[in-house]
Amino acid sequence: MPPPPDPLPQDPAELARMVRRLAAEKAALQEQVKILKALIFGARSEKATVIDPQQGLLDLGDLALEAAPPANDNAGRAAPERPRRPANRNVGALPRHLPRVERVIEPESTTCPCCAGRLHRIGEDVAEALDVIPAIVRVLRTIRPKYVCRACAGHPVQAPARPRVVDGGMASTALVAHVVVAKFAWHLPLYRQAQMFAGQGVALDRATL
Repeated sequence: MPPPPDPLPQDPAELARMVRRLAAEKAALQEQVKILKALIFGARSEKATVIDPQQGLLDLGDLALEAAPPANDNAGRAAPERPRRPANRNVGALPRHLPRVERVIEPESTTCPCCAGRLHRIGEDVAEALDVIPAIVRVLRTIRPKYVCRACAGHPVQAPARPRVVDGGMASTALVAHVVVAKFAWHLPLYRQAQMFAGQGVALDRATL
């Protein structure tokens, strides 16, 4: 933008034309600054890769952009492939404290097909899979035999009943612990637990739980 003449013209019409010209140039420069800021600080998908020479009239110093090939132009060169990360699998790294149930699968025959001799074991392949046994609902029957002497009129002899968590109830200690842990540790409501017991043929009211 050329500097204004010095001294300024005294003609009002000439001054009006100068003001209009300067205002137009200012608007054009502001539009260029807006475009350059959008190129530099905008989203990656919205950045232009090549600046129009007609728009690069300002000396913005550090804001200057380096020319780059078009982002959507894949004809010139193929996009670099990202190396695939290995899948996070814990095969063969199951906890060691879990009990192992081994099943050995032997070949149909351990006789050599060539000389009919006996084959010798030289190695093995081991594969582990995490297994689960569903909860078993059962009934604990406590039987206390009564004994009496037939030779005299003594009182019957019987072992005392073992104490329960709930006197007179039908729940064992393990069942009470199971319901409490499921409710407060796993946040499983009582009505859901009652439905789970109903699935195994046991009708338990929520009030009972």
